[in-house]
Amino acid sequence: MEPKKGINRREFLRRLGIISGSAAIYPFLPKRIKENIPLIDDAHAAIVSNIYVSKNGTPVTNMQKVIDMAGGIAHFIDYDDIVVLKANGQWRNQGYTHTEAIKAVIDIILNRPGGFGGEIVLSENIHSHNTDSSYNPPSTNQNNAWNIESAYRLRNWPAYNWHELIASYSGTNPNVIKAELNNETTAGAFTGDGYPLVTGPSQGKGYVANNYVISNCSGTAAQGRTVSLAYYILQSSYSGKLFNLHKNGGVWTGGAYNSQKIKMIFLPTLNNHGSTSEDYAGITSAVKCHIGFVRNNGIHGVGYSQTVSSNIPRAVGEAVGSLITNTLSPTLYITVAEWSGWGDRTSANATQTKTIGLCADPVALDYWMGKNVLYPCHTAYSFLNPENDNNTRKTLEGCNVMGVGTLNEAEMSVAQYDFNNPLTTRSDIEKKIRQFKDGSASQSDVLSLIDKYMTGQ
Repeated sequence: MEPKKGINRREFLRRLGIISGSAAIYPFLPKRIKENIPLIDDAHAAIVSNIYVSKNGTPVTNMQKVIDMAGGIAHFIDYDDIVVLKANGQWRNQGYTHTEAIKAVIDIILNRPGGFGGEIVLSENIHSHNTDSSYNPPSTNQNNAWNIESAYRLRNWPAYNWHELIASYSGTNPNVIKAELNNETTAGAFTGDGYPLVTGPSQGKGYVANNYVISNCSGTAAQGRTVSLAYYILQSSYSGKLFNLHKNGGVWTGGAYNSQKIKMIFLPTLNNHGSTSEDYAGITSAVKCHIGFVRNNGIHGVGYSQTVSSNIPRAVGEAVGSLITNTLSPTLYITVAEWSGWGDRTSANATQTKTIGLCADPVALDYWMGKNVLYPCHTAYSFLNPENDNNTRKTLEGCNVMGVGTLNEAEMSVAQYDFNNPLTTRSDIEKKIRQFKDGSASQSDVLSLIDKYMTGQ
């Protein structure tokens, strides 16, 4: 059943009268429901973020279910969109986004109702060159999802690394491509992935300088620090088009922007960045997933300093918040917690949580997934619960103060589906009401589903 915190069944149905336009069916509701569900004009005002969760399925069925709960892929992706998938590619085992879950997203998009004629780009910047022996020894390829060897795919999908995943589509779906990014510096200049400094798409693919000064961390070493939030202009190996990832950018071809839209979906993991004690970074998930879409020297940046001892979590959140509100415009965040590393990102101190969460708000998603999925795996580590005062909480607060999302559970509406206990969910009702409005479902279909929901079936 759905958790008791947040809104209950009656409160949900009360709000549904405005949110889903269900006033048309209100006269037909049973008396026992109507007595407890007044239709109030401002009933929807309290909800800031809708979170959808599917658990105890496979990476494929969980992904299919959570996207369906959120309205279906066609609700987010149009026929000719450019879909950029940003996953976590750094570190081995559960440290990188589960490859089968990524494949599930790709397949859902390709099989979109009405078809799909755009492009899908799997992209990630691991902030270290493939041949950096201190990070990814070339003899073992153990920390880079693009070329990671099978021995280092524990608690992940053993079938493919990311190179192999994209190659598997080359025959049937050549519009599924990769943008493999990485950082290495030589005399202060970035090399290694062929993306030079540019000012815009007229100069071709590259990265655009975009600095931000930390301003909400007074009294800390981070206040006044300039951080690089440089963003990419990707180039398609399929069409040759340029994809300017700035929120005011778009698809550049023939010397101008065309009408196609870029949709960005972030696919983070859910792991403890530290080990037996809290480190400077807290939980690695949706908010921190943005760090792989900027240009930095080395694996730190985006509010971090190059010296771990002077890293300020709130500054990280603030920098990411600026990136979200002023530069990028992500469509969705889908946290893939097939395995949750409560001990760290790579060791066997992990639990197979078999959960996927979806939300348009990375702050709320990190809060909910941290508190309800990662923390219960090892409650001795209170620093995994963002309800407490810890570095994860400070990171989320830094992002929230920039106008991103919410940390208030009363402003979160959570719909869950459990394959081990398949009950009617709120999203099932919303979907059925949409079908009623477009003529594909009857009043009796809606009322039957509402009755199941009210009686916990």
